[in-house]
Amino acid sequence: MMKRIIFLFICIGLGMQSFAQQQAMFTQYMFNPLAINPAYAGSLDALTATAIARSQWTTLNGAPQTQTLSVHGPVKYSRASFGFQMIHDEITISNHYGVYGFYSYYIPLNKTTKISFGLRAGVSHFRADMTELDVYYPEMNIVQDPAFASDMYGGWLPNVGLGVYLRSEKGFLGFSIPEMIHNTITTSVDEIQGKQERHYFLHGGYVFTLSPDLKLKPNFLVKGVEGAPIQVDLNANLLIKEVVWVGASYRWDESFAALLEIDFNRQIRLGYSYDFPGKNNLGPFQNGSHEFLISYRFIRDKGITITPRYF
Repeated sequence: MMKRIIFLFICIGLGMQSFAQQQAMFTQYMFNPLAINPAYAGSLDALTATAIARSQWTTLNGAPQTQTLSVHGPVKYSRASFGFQMIHDEITISNHYGVYGFYSYYIPLNKTTKISFGLRAGVSHFRADMTELDVYYPEMNIVQDPAFASDMYGGWLPNVGLGVYLRSEKGFLGFSIPEMIHNTITTSVDEIQGKQERHYFLHGGYVFTLSPDLKLKPNFLVKGVEGAPIQVDLNANLLIKEVVWVGASYRWDESFAALLEIDFNRQIRLGYSYDFPGKNNLGPFQNGSHEFLISYRFIRDKGITITPRYF
């Protein structure tokens, strides 16, 4: 019964087409911008691996579960960088898998400012078994829809994306379109299809030094999807003694989240965020969302000084 409620709200709120194409989103995207912008690859000046696991709408069976692993780093004595990402996104009766490769190239504008251009290419696989759902409720005047009596199947769908990333020692600004191709996701009902729509991301931030031991980093993310309202995330993180990040995030007119990140010796980073139940239709039925992050920068020369990285 709860699975039916979850999926019914999702389909009402997002629409069948949107459900089939939405990019997985993370609350801690500001600590792993590669998830939204391929031009970020290599920006940490060292081979870096990051894993994120997200459990959304806890206490609801079949609620979204997302995991991702990304690895990226610069090529020695070169302005180029490479990376890859694997992602798995599951919700009720649907599964999405993706494998992507990244390439970026930076151009120095002055001693402290660089602009990077990035390319993402890979494949994704989407499948949803609609036959597992029963949405026939005469008492609610809801009858079985043909869309729920079919198997939505995308196969392996190739796609490419582009991004640009401007960064200095204190600030950054980026824009990206992670998937350019409008792939079609078919069903056994000819009239019903899903489609991968383009996502547009604009993100930026700046680090303010409040004192020798305190820094403040406000940042934002604007996401646009064809056929859907624009979504705005506003974030602020306070860095204490170059070790602990404490912050908050607000998704405009939707949800609020608290974040905690800890940097160990500027190589290992552990992060956690909690999304409080929002204003959407599922608010009364769920108990928030949990997200965990772990990241490691591989520094070969232990004798060098590891500079702090704020984004």
